[in-house]
This record gives sequence, structure tokens and C-alpha cells, in this order.
Amino acid sequence: MKILKILGALILILIIGIAAYFFSLKNSLTPSYSGQIDLSGLSEQVDVYFTEFGIPHIYANTEVDSYKTLGYIHAKERLWQMDLLRHVGSGRLSELFGPDMIGNDEFLRTMGLSSYAKQSAKDYIQRNHESLPLVQAYVDGINDYIQNNPKPIEYTILGLDVEPFEIQNVFETLTYMSFSFSNAHITDPVLTELSQKLDSGYLNDLNIYHYKGESTLPSYDDRYSEQAKKTIAVLNSIGVPEFIGSNSWVLSPQKTENGKVILSNDPHIAFSQPSVWYESHLISPENEYYGYHIPGAPFPLLMHSDRQAIGITMFENDDMDFYVEEIHPEDSMKYMHRGEWKDIALKNEVIKVKGEESVSFNIRSTVHGPIVSDILKEESLEDIVSMYWVTSSNPNHMIEAVYGFIQADEMSDIEKAASMIHGPGLNIMYGDSSGNVAWWAVGKLIKRRDERTSKTFYDGSTGLDDADSSYSFSRNPHAINPPWGFVHSANNQPDTVDGVLYAGYYLPDDRGERITEILNANPSVSVEDIKQMLLDNKSMMHVATKEILLSAVRETDKTELMKSLSEWDGTFQKDDFEPLIFQRWVNEILKAAQKDEIGEGLWGMYKRTHTYKVAAEHLIKNENTRWWDDINTEKVETRGDIIIIAFETTINSLSQYWGEDYTKWKWGNAHLLRHKHAMGDVISFLNVGDFPVSGANEVLTNMGYTYQDAKNQSISFGPSTRRIVDFSDVRNNSWSILPTGQSGNYFSPHYNDQAEMYAEGKFRQMLMNHDQIKRSENKLVLKPLE
Repeated sequence: MKILKILGALILILIIGIAAYFFSLKNSLTPSYSGQIDLSGLSEQVDVYFTEFGIPHIYANTEVDSYKTLGYIHAKERLWQMDLLRHVGSGRLSELFGPDMIGNDEFLRTMGLSSYAKQSAKDYIQRNHESLPLVQAYVDGINDYIQNNPKPIEYTILGLDVEPFEIQNVFETLTYMSFSFSNAHITDPVLTELSQKLDSGYLNDLNIYHYKGESTLPSYDDRYSEQAKKTIAVLNSIGVPEFIGSNSWVLSPQKTENGKVILSNDPHIAFSQPSVWYESHLISPENEYYGYHIPGAPFPLLMHSDRQAIGITMFENDDMDFYVEEIHPEDSMKYMHRGEWKDIALKNEVIKVKGEESVSFNIRSTVHGPIVSDILKEESLEDIVSMYWVTSSNPNHMIEAVYGFIQADEMSDIEKAASMIHGPGLNIMYGDSSGNVAWWAVGKLIKRRDERTSKTFYDGSTGLDDADSSYSFSRNPHAINPPWGFVHSANNQPDTVDGVLYAGYYLPDDRGERITEILNANPSVSVEDIKQMLLDNKSMMHVATKEILLSAVRETDKTELMKSLSEWDGTFQKDDFEPLIFQRWVNEILKAAQKDEIGEGLWGMYKRTHTYKVAAEHLIKNENTRWWDDINTEKVETRGDIIIIAFETTINSLSQYWGEDYTKWKWGNAHLLRHKHAMGDVISFLNVGDFPVSGANEVLTNMGYTYQDAKNQSISFGPSTRRIVDFSDVRNNSWSILPTGQSGNYFSPHYNDQAEMYAEGKFRQMLMNHDQIKRSENKLVLKPLE
């Protein structure tokens, strides 16, 4: 008994000790939003008002002071995220997480992120652009915070310190962002393997560009998809969000109820905790704007002021090509290019590893770019494949371009700044107080012999498909003040320009069709109408294919179920059962129709491509395609046969998961939103969620996922903000929401204070009203350090 009492006392002491340590840690790491701080390098006092949701409104007497303060606040709220992003962009994750990340670092460095960011920073500093003092002030502010404050809880858990920031780190963050925009590194290997495995008839029925010409690959390798698998594995494991797609529409005065321009934008990005954007309002004598920043970068990609508003979506143009190189039969370090044997370039890289010795490896490259097939060690390709990327092959003027956006006085200034962006491919969405609306697709567009060829690997030896030239910016798709009264973008295929239809990884037309359907039906759109549009969850694809599906199964004895399904309006409401059925049904149809031809190994990769989504409606509407026949049976199956099989599979599986009574099934129970922290698999309390939500793939509230044969369809990406800028009253009637909160600090009240609001489809103001801002309870005063 005495031993038990002693043991109990020891356990109690241990519990008290742990609680005391956690309490002490919480006190030291909880950010303060009021008081006074002495900050070195300031020229004058800066006042920062934090409004209800932790949004800083920075009042400074010089722009340099405002950016120094912004850097300090970014570090205070998002230091771990900023540090992680720069380590991803430089291929240095092993320094944070140890040897498990060596393969990821080799991948990221081979793709060229680190070397491009380093060269970009060097070139930017040498150009001595007028924005340089502001960027340097921003970096100085980050470092002041690091030097004088405790580090976030992630550093305590990992036993790490944090090194000072440099301007190069800004470019590392932006370079990773550019890389994550590209879809080619997943799609091209899959479609190359698919085009070699199946004849062109199959692919033509999916609306995929495909041809055989003099540059088409002469060989066959059923391991090309391993390259895509490697890319997906790395992107899934690095803990930072990918940029997926987006919606935006800008309405001219003739289309709005208040007679002023309204801009709406909701970039679709992988969910994470913290979320990708940090909102801030900067005020100085030189400028004033409200911006959405990627922490680690000083200038916002999304912004608005009294003069103008800017949003972005992903262009989805094809900015990456792959080449199979012909290697010399007697010298593995030479390759054929345009009739000449050339030397393969070799660059040695050293990866520092937490707790272990550094690791050295070589990056080989050709005239086209790095040999990316070298990163496949377990399933190495027989072919040597190199990669050309528009972004890394051109000078980086992203900082100057975005700086140009916030400094612009009129629309022509925005167009000029936009023309400086070579990559990534973006749609710049624009509206202003003068009544102008515009859209520019930005990014350097390669001149290709045939735009249909770019989604499969080229023969690198001929040089026929080298990216030797590009179109001028004036040839990029764009629209300025169109007579129909609005511009919009939903990652869908732009129209031809001078007869050229630019290759890309465009998403289905569903969201674009729904935007135009709603706007064309409403001649006088209000801000409240825009809010409802941003939450709209009607699937145009399901509306277009519903009758085809139901006509095949009307003879079933499930008459009440058929009645409900027939009355379904195509909306994905979280409390309805119909979307749960139709979502699984369509995906079971695609699997039953295609997986037998595509094969088990390639199927999982194919589902991750945009092609899978684009092809769905085309396939279902085509009654005569060979895809319907199951090649593993003697019978020749029809579309009706496959639809019936898929329906039976759907009902049986859902009954197993959710019970026999379909009226109790709910889409939201299977469609869950979790905002996952980079360390959330190990430390689950850092995650935020789960939330059952409405929405689905390719509806306006694009809560997306890769379909799984499982009970739940876990949401992986969606609107990274829902944002409305109303030029009838910019300072009081502009609205927004973030998926979780402003802060990445677990102990902050703003770590997840918007999460439930976001899941419920609510909005909050983007305040620019100075009187209201200065009534805030939280005021942080930063004074020059004497």
C-alpha cells in the first residue's frame, strides 16, 4: 500500500509538473495584440490596431516603417509557416525533420526550385529596383522578431532554433508557389503512359488532345506514372498547400444594383493550418491598401484600395514540357540534340540533415533542363527524361510586378505590371472605382508546332519541340470592359487568340457555365447575391448527366428512391442524401468504364489529373464509346449495363457505411473538412476540424477531393478565402472570410476563430474605415529603439 501511495504521489507530481510546464509555455507563447514594443530600425512610431479577428491595420509615417512592421507581425503570427515555406522552396526539409525528408529535398532541388530562387534574389538585388528598400525592411522586421521573442510551439516540439531570414527566402517562398501551380508534372507522365497503352480512339472519346507525329515517343515504358506518383508523394508530405484552381468574377456598373464595380474572388488552394493567406491593412502617406499576403512575402497577391481591386485565379496554361533524351551508346554523359552529341551538365548538391551527416547527390541536366527521371530510384525509368519549365527558364520579376499592382494609379499600370510575370500562369482579375473591369491571362506562352502535343513526352533529340520562342503579352487571352458587363474566370479553357487555342490543364466548364448562368439571369446584382453565388453548390455536370443515369435504372423496384433522385436539382447540400448517391454513382461509372483499360497501377494517378474531371461528362454522354465494354468479360457491355452495375455498387456500399435507410444518409457526414497542420499526423490538436460542409468538386463552392472507395470523401482543397470588394462603399461594405484564422500560433485566440464561420458560409467585413478601426480594443505601439 505504501508503494502505491508513493507511486500515486509521483504520478500526481508528474501531472502537476507537465501542467505547470504547459501553462508556462502557453503564457510565454501567447501573442500580445496590445502594449508597446521597441523595434530597431524604425524612423518613427507605428500604431497597429488589431480588429475583431486579429487583422492588423498598420499606421506608419513612411512605407519603409510599414513594411518593417509587417515583417515583424508576420513573424509573430506565422513564423513556423514562413520557415517551412522557405525550406520547401530551397529543398532543405531534412534540416527540420531529419533523414526521412532527404528524398523530398532531392526532388525539390532537382526540379530547380532552390537554384532558381537563389539566382532570382541575386538578380533582383543587382537590379536595385525601387521596391528593394521595402523588401529589405520586411526581412529586417522578421529578424527583429526572431532575435527578441520566443519561438512557436513547433520549434519546442522539434527541438529546433530558427535562422535569420534573407531576401533569398522571399524568392524561395514565391518559387514554391509557382511550382505548385503547375499540373504538368502529374498529368504528362500519366497521359504519356496512357497514350502508349491505348489507341487514340479511346483518348479522343475523352476529349484529350492526342496525336502521333514525328516527335512522338518511339519507346514504351509502363513506369512513366511513377514520376507522377513521386511528385504526388512529395507534395502530400511537405506540409504546405498546393494552389489548385479558383473562381473570380468582376461586374461592371451596368450589371450591379448599386451602379458600381463589384469584384469577387475565391482562390482554390489545398486546406492547411494555418491557412495560406494573411490579411493586413497598410496605411502610410505614400500608399494605402488592404492585402492578402503569403507569409514570407512582403507584397500581397490579392489587394484592394479606394482606386482598384485585384484578384487572381490559376490560368492552367501548359508551362512545363518533358523530353526523352537520346543517350550516347558508349558515353552516358552525352546526349543527342539537333544532330550533335552534347555533354550532360553535372551539379553537386549537399543536403544538411538534422542529427546526421550531410548527404551529397548530383543533378544532371540537358539543354531542356534537369533530368528529372534521376529522382526515381525504386522504379527507375529506362528512358532519360528532362524537364523544361517556363518559370525557371526566364528572369523572375514577380516582386516588381506585384509591387506594380499596389502602386498603380490606373488600369494601364496594372496591365504593364502584369506583363512582367513569366510564370506561374495566372488570371489577373481587375476592377476599379472608375467603372473599368478587366481580365488578363499572364505568363509566357510557348509557341508550339501543335498545341495538342504538349501533354505527352517529346523526343528531345530532334529539337523540333524545344521551347525556342514565345508569344508577346498582347497575344495572351484577355478582356477589357466587355459589352456584356462582366469578366470571369474559373480555370476553364480560354477562347482562341488569332486562331491559337493555347494548351493547358484546364478544368471542366462547369463552374464557368454556372457563373454565366447566374449573372446572365440577373441584370441587377447585389452584394448579397454575390455572397450566395460564392456559396452556390449546383453541379452543372450532374444536371447535364442525371437523366442519362436515371433512364438506365428506372425499372428498379426502388420507386420512392427513384422519385427523390428524379427531383434532385443538382445541388450538394450537406443535409441531403441525393448528392451522396450521385457523387459515388458517377465515380463508380467512371471506374467501371475505364479502370479495366487503364489498369490498377495507373488508375490512382489518373484520378489525380484534371483530365479525369474533364472527361467525366464527355464519357457519360457518349453512348457508343468503347470505354463501356469491360475487356475482362466475354460480353460486350453497353453504357446502360455499366450504369446499372455502378448504381448497384453505389447503393450496396452506402448501405454498408450508413445503414439501409437512405433517407438518413447525409452528404455532409461523408464530406468532411479538416484543416491539417504540417505536424498534425503526430500532434492532432494542431489540426482544426472536422466540419461537415456543403459543396463538392467543380461547383462554385469548390470543396474538392480525390474520389476514394471509402466511407468518407475527405476534402483536400477549396476556397482559401471568399472575398467581395464593393466600390459603392469599399471601406465599409467589402467582405471576406478565412478558412481558420489569421494566426498560426496555437495559443492565439485567432488560431481558429473563423473556422466555424467559414464552414457555415458566413462573412465578415474587410474594414478600411479609420474611425471604426481606431475604436478597436487592441492597439500595439511600436517605437524606434533608442
